[in-house]
Amino acid sequence: MSFLAVPLFKLGLSQAKKYKAKKDLQKYQNAGVYSPNYQPEQHPMSGYPAGATPGTTIHFESPPKEQTKSEKLTFMLFSTVRFLQFVFGLTVIGLYGRDVHHDHSDKHVWHSKWVYALVTAFLATVTAAIHLILPFVMRKAKPGAGPGPALLLPQFAWEFIVTVLWLTLFGIFGKMYIGVHPVEGTGAKVDHAATSELGDASKINRMRHAVWVDVINLVFWIMTASWVLVRWLKSRRSAASEAGFDAEKGEQI
Repeated sequence: MSFLAVPLFKLGLSQAKKYKAKKDLQKYQNAGVYSPNYQPEQHPMSGYPAGATPGTTIHFESPPKEQTKSEKLTFMLFSTVRFLQFVFGLTVIGLYGRDVHHDHSDKHVWHSKWVYALVTAFLATVTAAIHLILPFVMRKAKPGAGPGPALLLPQFAWEFIVTVLWLTLFGIFGKMYIGVHPVEGTGAKVDHAATSELGDASKINRMRHAVWVDVINLVFWIMTASWVLVRWLKSRRSAASEAGFDAEKGEQI
């Protein structure tokens, strides 16, 4: 048991010293004076910016502004829209890519309209994927970070281009397949689906569905393009108001 006595004695001695120091500090505080052992907090110059001298005004970076509840809901809403843009873009690639793959396997000439549809869907899908991943990467690297006002105008320009591509795609295939129905065979010796210049019954039905998927994509991209435009206009207005405030402050000085 002797090997336990020494640690217990040291523990009791340290606790007694801490208690005595606490009582002394309380006594001096009640008297309104500093303890003889008081050491003021030191601020070494290594913690200051290089070149700082007495009288220098040091501006510290303000902490990142927390998002309000409405801003969080807006971010969640448009993150959902971006995800739907990604999913429906892949859907269009599948719908139109089937015919392009068929033409390639049969060594037919690729139809430019179908290739245009694949290019449009590919650009939209990649853009939606970037907008899904990039905000989380920027927030992880720097909390509260987001695209600056200087990037909002190029972002809106690209969103507008993608929107026009979807509008053109809808116009091309809507004109071809809206209101068109496949002709079904009725006789025993007649094929199940009669062919036409637009393809057989399965292709016509698939393209009619694809046209409405194009409309959905068009609506999603109009929403996000409008959202980016509103953000850019608000950032311009905010920058103009801050510049006006600084100018007035400078005149007062």
